[in-house]
Amino acid sequence: MTKTIGLATLLTGQGKQKVLEFWNVFEEEYNSVGVQSFDYPNLGFQGGSCEDINSLIEDLRVLCKKVRSFEFETQGIGYFENTSNVVYLSVDKKHSLKELHNALNNLMKRHCDKVFKLYEPDNWVPHITLAMQDLSDEDLNRFKSEYKSLQNFTQEINNIALVEFKTNGDVELLEKIDIQ
Repeated sequence: MTKTIGLATLLTGQGKQKVLEFWNVFEEEYNSVGVQSFDYPNLGFQGGSCEDINSLIEDLRVLCKKVRSFEFETQGIGYFENTSNVVYLSVDKKHSLKELHNALNNLMKRHCDKVFKLYEPDNWVPHITLAMQDLSDEDLNRFKSEYKSLQNFTQEINNIALVEFKTNGDVELLEKIDIQ
């Protein structure tokens, strides 16, 4: 059976805490909880429709043994206003991040019938989602005026997670593979 899946790095430590604080701000001040369909703040790499999940997991484990952990840095707040008023932390698209993304994108292309066009290398905007799907235009504009500055942070990429996008809107963690 075909599943819609995705690959991401789950945030840890201080980065995870900062994102969870933003999730709380959006929930309490803007009644926005759409991003919480997945329990883990993350940096998404690619997604698609895949039938043979076990084969993908095996190849993902092999890839993760070859990759070494590294850090990335956030670069302020960004917006995808054409797609349901998404608010995100922009991520520096440095060389090591692009290399990992390319490897994961190629892996997904080998295992999936279709991959997400917006997450292909030429289109990919690395980001950590803070709000999505349920933020009104009014609340988006209020957030923009109230949160103009942000203290950026550094986060280590030390895992790759495989998730499934469920038909009810939830996102389920299927596998998490640590990177050394």
